[in-house]
Amino acid sequence: MNTRSWRLLGLLMILLAFVGCAARNVGVGRPPTLGAVLPMFSHPFFVAQETGLKDAAKQRGIAIDVRDGQDDDQKQIVQVQGLVNLKCAAIILCPRDESALAPAVEFANRANIPVITMNRRVIGGKVITYVGADDADGGHSQGEELVKALGPKGGKIIYLQGTPGSSPQISREKGFKSVLATHPEIEVASDQFTNFQEDKAKAVMTGLVRRFKPGEIRAIVAQADELALPAAEVAREEGWNDLIVIGFNGTTDAFEAIRAGRMHATILQDAAEQARKAVDAAADYLAGKPVPAEIITPLPVVTKANIDQYKPSY
Repeated sequence: MNTRSWRLLGLLMILLAFVGCAARNVGVGRPPTLGAVLPMFSHPFFVAQETGLKDAAKQRGIAIDVRDGQDDDQKQIVQVQGLVNLKCAAIILCPRDESALAPAVEFANRANIPVITMNRRVIGGKVITYVGADDADGGHSQGEELVKALGPKGGKIIYLQGTPGSSPQISREKGFKSVLATHPEIEVASDQFTNFQEDKAKAVMTGLVRRFKPGEIRAIVAQADELALPAAEVAREEGWNDLIVIGFNGTTDAFEAIRAGRMHATILQDAAEQARKAVDAAADYLAGKPVPAEIITPLPVVTKANIDQYKPSY
């Protein structure tokens, strides 16, 4: 085969690939293909979301391409661009950072591909809807539960935050500290970022147990159960007893810890429910049905008193 023939063959293959991608979305009688980009597959919350996305799409007979952002803003941007270039009918985005992912949303906007944000918001670009919790409300609930648990005596606490710049981190902090602003008896002795990673929570707490003496800290409040539980474990190994521990997400481990008395409370956030509702919103929008600007999922406070009313999120 001569050089000209090889070039023609190459052009033919590219054309066939393009037609194949287009056929997924505009072929007669074929359902649309959705794209989805999550912050990472290494965190169980997002694993639960990935499962929820795929299950919901399967139930609706819709194809979905779910991608792993690997905890990297730039990778998420590239992945959104790739899904746009594949002409996905709509994109569900859970952004690592609420500002950094704005260019990705704007790229999809220019291609007239609708974007739905899930679990985390984006500042910039146009989205069809946000599907997820009111994180400020969840943080506020953490604060109120802490006030009740500490009582009028108050005391010093440690606050462990997630990924700086992510909407859960920003909003949960805002809600939590709005409560503390009216309770001067409670002092945040240390406020640390952990990127929502268990190993970083352990590392942070390992440093803090050297800084504070047993009995000096009355509570640990964290923006995720995956931070609260390992941090409390490190603290108790150093003799920090009678700790009040409050987390967020409502994991299986958190439910077990609450029943065992090792954790006071968690804020239940159902990752799979958010994923299902995001797929439903995308399908409804593509079918021409009205979609609200926000679809808010509940955040109940789970304690030993009401734990039997709920199931873990993952």
